[in-house]
Amino acid sequence: MPYTHFAENSDIVELKPSKIAGAGTGLFAKKRIQEGQFICWYFGVLVDTDMVENGYYDSDYLLKNPNKPDLIIDAEDPLSCFGRYANDSLHLQKNNCYFEFYRDINSASLVATKNIKKGDEIYVSYGLNFWREPRRYNMLSEEDKGYLDRRDSGEEL
Repeated sequence: MPYTHFAENSDIVELKPSKIAGAGTGLFAKKRIQEGQFICWYFGVLVDTDMVENGYYDSDYLLKNPNKPDLIIDAEDPLSCFGRYANDSLHLQKNNCYFEFYRDINSASLVATKNIKKGDEIYVSYGLNFWREPRRYNMLSEEDKGYLDRRDSGEEL
């Protein structure tokens, strides 16, 4: 994979060990973040959608921009952006941001869906399809599998 320079500095977020067991590094608020506020960028190498959909390219950091259906953002490079470090809490109530996509540029950003306190971990939903991939599903705890199955079935949580 081509090297991507991590030129992003932030007075909004920082990297620390995630509060989720086994998740590695997480993204944390360095200061209070207001609902609707930009948190950080999500960008990386652009990959042809056909390559991914036909199984010629795989990464855990692929993000499809609905405004640019022919290209997918791959932030697998640890130096690509802060956004790649936002974990999925697997609980809709704990997620505190969403991916915002742009029409004119091939990138996305994380935007707060609620007020986030200084020191809180930043969580974003990866979507059910991400977790339905067998190798990822098998990594989940039994509790998280149960939660995901209930969420997938539309059960009230």
